[in-house]
Amino acid sequence: MGKTIQPGDTVRYLSAVGGGTVTRVDGRMAYVDDNGFETPVLVSDLVVVMAAGHQKEAMAANLMFDQSVRDVQEKRRKEKEVPAAGAEPAPEEPVVETVHGDLLTLVLAFEPSQTRDLSKASFNAVLVNDSNYFLSFSFARRGNDDREWTQVFTGTVAPNELMDLAQYSHETLQQIERVSLQAFAYKKDKGYEMKPVVNITRRLDLTKFHKLHCFRPGVYFDNPVLELPLLKDDVEPRRTITDTDRREDAALKLAEKYKVTGGPERKPGKKKNPEANPTALLPLIEVDLHIAELTDTTAGMSNSDMLGMQLDAVRSTMKKHARRTGQKIVFIHGKGDGVLRRAVLDLLKKEYPKAGTQDASFREYGFGATLVTVH
Repeated sequence: MGKTIQPGDTVRYLSAVGGGTVTRVDGRMAYVDDNGFETPVLVSDLVVVMAAGHQKEAMAANLMFDQSVRDVQEKRRKEKEVPAAGAEPAPEEPVVETVHGDLLTLVLAFEPSQTRDLSKASFNAVLVNDSNYFLSFSFARRGNDDREWTQVFTGTVAPNELMDLAQYSHETLQQIERVSLQAFAYKKDKGYEMKPVVNITRRLDLTKFHKLHCFRPGVYFDNPVLELPLLKDDVEPRRTITDTDRREDAALKLAEKYKVTGGPERKPGKKKNPEANPTALLPLIEVDLHIAELTDTTAGMSNSDMLGMQLDAVRSTMKKHARRTGQKIVFIHGKGDGVLRRAVLDLLKKEYPKAGTQDASFREYGFGATLVTVH
């Protein structure tokens, strides 16, 4: 479903820093008043942060998606004021609730200190609370070789705010191969709907901290970050720690406890392979088309050769799953100058005209991926 942009909407740019108020819309082009300058922008490159007719009152508190608010939040995080000795604590700012905020959305993000050379960067872990609830939480970590969890940070994050948790270097990243967030949500001085206690565990793919294309600007950050969704509208998206992982951990602990080194050999049975059924739907398939994911070296390859390899990956994936009607596939092509994206869409239109195409989830993939539905 396409976006609906109308005059009076407050918007942010997806492909650049900044935003403003829409003054008029002409087809696929919207005109944005950006500090007194009317800038033409494609509707597809805009995200509405405040619908027309819902402007803030002059003294109202800042909302999560207000560009100027996000700038203030960033400044607060980086320049926390130290109160003078004996001074009374500053009064809490009033909470202004957002329309969507009664559903919990939590994101763990990692901000690199610099992107010129990720191998020399440190990474700041940030918790995003996109909700109308206060969240009292405990953030813990566990390395791959650890048998117990280590607490990293405890605190309370206010509604629609971001909170710094810890910093990591490439040398200490191994300590956070798994992370955990335990929390409970509440509102102050008013009634609210009770939320289940949050208990989320995630396994991090540490190789992504070495890949620049994995860091993208998003809804909450203008600078490139690596985002890990924890909750989306009260629902935990696509768990990466599975029951199998837990059973393996439990089995390992039992083996260590009872000094089990082996067992009787068993004749392997046949395993069910869902891919063996050419019509059965599979979970969402992701195909990263960045050339570094397709080949170990590009030595001797021209731009045309690399593009051909990327399109071959699209073609082979579509051919493999062509009979799975309804199957969803995400091709991650990155933003760049749009050459690969256009080539992918042209290929799909020509060779798979019945397949549905649309931009993949911005929150999940930024603006560098296309979602294909097989028909």
